Amino acid sequence: MHNSAINAEDSSSLADLTFIQTSLDAMQQGLSIVRLIEGELIVIFLNRRAAELFDMPPDFYNLPRPFEDFIRLFANRDDYGPDDPEMYVRETLEHAKTLMPHSYKRTRPDGTVIEIVRTPLPERQGFITTYTDITEREHALNNSEILMQALNRTRVGMIIFDADAKLIFFSTQMQEFNKLVPASLELGISFEDYIRTCVYGGLMPRIEGHEDDWIAARLKRFNAPEGPIEVKRHDDVWLMIEDVKLENGFNVIFATDITELKKSQKNLLESMEHAESANRTKTEFLANMSHELRTPLNSVIGFSELLLTGVGGDIGSERAIEYLTDINLSGRHLLRLISDILDISKIEADEMDLDEEPVSLRALSDECLRMTEDRAQRAGVRIALIGALPAQQIYADPIRLKQIILNLMTNAIKFSHPDHTVGLAWLIDDQSLILEVRDTGIGMPEASIAVALEPFGQIANSFTRDHEGAGLGLPICLRLAELHGAQLEIESTCDVGTTVRVTFPPERTIPENYSVNN
Repeated sequence: MHNSAINAEDSSSLADLTFIQTSLDAMQQGLSIVRLIEGELIVIFLNRRAAELFDMPPDFYNLPRPFEDFIRLFANRDDYGPDDPEMYVRETLEHAKTLMPHSYKRTRPDGTVIEIVRTPLPERQGFITTYTDITEREHALNNSEILMQALNRTRVGMIIFDADAKLIFFSTQMQEFNKLVPASLELGISFEDYIRTCVYGGLMPRIEGHEDDWIAARLKRFNAPEGPIEVKRHDDVWLMIEDVKLENGFNVIFATDITELKKSQKNLLESMEHAESANRTKTEFLANMSHELRTPLNSVIGFSELLLTGVGGDIGSERAIEYLTDINLSGRHLLRLISDILDISKIEADEMDLDEEPVSLRALSDECLRMTEDRAQRAGVRIALIGALPAQQIYADPIRLKQIILNLMTNAIKFSHPDHTVGLAWLIDDQSLILEVRDTGIGMPEASIAVALEPFGQIANSFTRDHEGAGLGLPICLRLAELHGAQLEIESTCDVGTTVRVTFPPERTIPENYSVNN
């Protein structure tokens, strides 16, 4: 085989226009050539793909042909929109005659998107233009843009690391999650450096002294995801983190703010615990009530049967009188229990109204001391009015105010030691009248005070306590005080005693001789 010069015939065949036309028609890209001849733009070449992309009529294949004809064809078909066709033809020709490089995208009425690139010919003799169908690429870009908008508006943060564990993308929400440590989201940062930046920037849990262990565990989960985890950050924000490893080696991390969900879970748990506590309280109350009601009922039934059968002697006998006294006391105890239950139910249902009037502190205190004297004597406890009474009166419901004092004194007597004194006192401080009931009895720890103020809140249950009662005295006093706008406070120390203080608002303090008729 030897080299030889290309002869004239071969050279002519290489330049054959038919051969060139056929070759260019095989292109997947449209192509046209426009020459500037005597000041007019003439299309001298157009391949098949260009004609197909613009759906040109067959007669437009006959070249050469003025460039203006093509522009007018497109304008009249509204390819350029609803504007005046002739105006568009004129403006397009003027721009084309500048023979400047130009590129743009055109969307045809059928939705096809064509990228048009115009390149000047040598010595500004015209221009060559390529036409590329980029419809799929544009749709992909549009879809990507829609996806990005959706990602940036969702409450779920997303961050992507490439196969080399380098940060290549983060969403707006992830940026919001990491706004306190912006250095953590520098593109190109490795995942390990990202985690370290978050940890030492204060975004991760309170893991002082265990940072390296936490980071090592996080790297292990990144390389071998095991499902979502919940992380409580240093700023008390809860995030649910899920790692997803793609087939191409990329890692996608999703972060969802679940702070409100965790709060709801906590509230639900507290509600369940409260419900369980209320259920236990109900059970304890029923057990307590069965004991409290059964004891006086047994006395009433037993002693009345003895009297009915004559075993107790004649009605006037000493034994019969003793039995009748026990029956009376048991009946009163039952009445007190039932009254307390009805009162607390009425108060809790917001159905108790006050019948208010000026009340003398002297008359009220003397009456309450008389009514508790017998109980105090039976318990071996002294009762007394402590200190001088203020000259003022109190504007209140006398029956409910008396109920507060009697409950507090009865309670103090019940928990006092024999030979000790229960004191009733009235004080005045900055026009506020203050009621105090003091004892030096068994007292109670501070943690038990809140329990004692809850309905049926006996400190000990019905099997272990040493004192009768349904646990309603203090709760009733608290609710009745609140109805008067007063505050009830308890100070108590084990084996030292208890002071219950009820402070009435200044507007309930009135002059000694004041009456509603003034």
